[in-house]
Amino acid sequence: MTKTVRNSAAAAEASFHKHYAAIWGAERWHNSLYPALAERTRQAALVNQYAPRAAFEASIEEACGLQQLEQISFPSSSSPTADSQPSDRIVCFARTRSTDDGSGTPAAATQHAAIPQPQYSGSSGTSQRLMTHWNLDAASALVAHLLDVKPGDNVLDLCAAPGGKSVALLQSMWPQLHADKPLTTTTAKAGHLRSNEFDKARFRRLADNLRAYLPGELLALKHVASLNVDSTGPFAPQQLSVGSAGYDKVLVDAPCSSERHIIHAHLAAKAGGRVAPEMTSWRPGSSKQLAKTQHDLLMTGLRCVRLGGSVLYATCSIEPTENDGVIGKVLASLEKEVKKGGKWAVKVGFNEGAGDVGLEESLERIWAERTKYGWIVLPDHPDGGKWGPLFFAMLTKVEVAR
Repeated sequence: MTKTVRNSAAAAEASFHKHYAAIWGAERWHNSLYPALAERTRQAALVNQYAPRAAFEASIEEACGLQQLEQISFPSSSSPTADSQPSDRIVCFARTRSTDDGSGTPAAATQHAAIPQPQYSGSSGTSQRLMTHWNLDAASALVAHLLDVKPGDNVLDLCAAPGGKSVALLQSMWPQLHADKPLTTTTAKAGHLRSNEFDKARFRRLADNLRAYLPGELLALKHVASLNVDSTGPFAPQQLSVGSAGYDKVLVDAPCSSERHIIHAHLAAKAGGRVAPEMTSWRPGSSKQLAKTQHDLLMTGLRCVRLGGSVLYATCSIEPTENDGVIGKVLASLEKEVKKGGKWAVKVGFNEGAGDVGLEESLERIWAERTKYGWIVLPDHPDGGKWGPLFFAMLTKVEVAR
């Protein structure tokens, strides 16, 4: 590495730290948040309930032992009008956070002991072998849980590749097809999931993953389909349409700056005496162009959802421009449209903007911290879960009163 390249890398790293220290506070950034982001990402196992649970348990037992796993508890709505939901509609396990040194520090959370890789269930002679689980950051499963998908819903996962959140959403859509539940019908009930990805290579990976995790009849009957649509294009709502009524639920997990990936790439390169292009190409204003794309994606999601339907916007960025900033710009855009005669607007927050005290208290205690319009899960949360980063905000499409 030349001196010029080394100096350029050092300058980029210093600029990166200066930028995020200004946002999150220097003390927190240097002593808590950055060190947590620099650790290896902790993963959880999302159980695929369309495959036999015994196959999942066998794969875990062989690799590390079931006693090393604990089920993750997700917060539920406290609204008296909320439909009752089974507590296990999305089932996730993480390695046990035991304390072994008397310090109170969760040992496994700090060490990030790996979750075993997914395996195909059953033997090669069975009619359909499905993957046992999907490894992901539990914050991703959290947002799928919060979208509150129910059987019969029409659901759009707008930026779906590689497919983990789609697989999570699908767990509660056709419970009668779960492998360990008695079948009440031979065909899938109403409801659709459309998983979209514009990038060709990522789209192919998404389609392959859906086939690996879902009963074949859901794909054969077109209840589940992968789409290859440019979600920022002017005709995207028509190309993504599932019917005249629109979708009931939409997830917009937008592409973002992914600062944790930048940090990991930089540290790995630095340890090997190299320079990571992810860090050297980073600029303080890099988020501005991404935020425009994110704005357009969220607007498409809102145009696709029905009146009264929910859109959950999410990113894995810690950059406010890409999080609350995008929500603010969307609200401003919709305000202009309403002034020109637009017939719908949005309310931000759970329970159509009215809030949900019990749910929000649980989120704040275990998972996330509040932002202007939503929430952000960060790996230095006091609970010690080490999940994230993941920002999310819930929006409900409502009719404009004239």
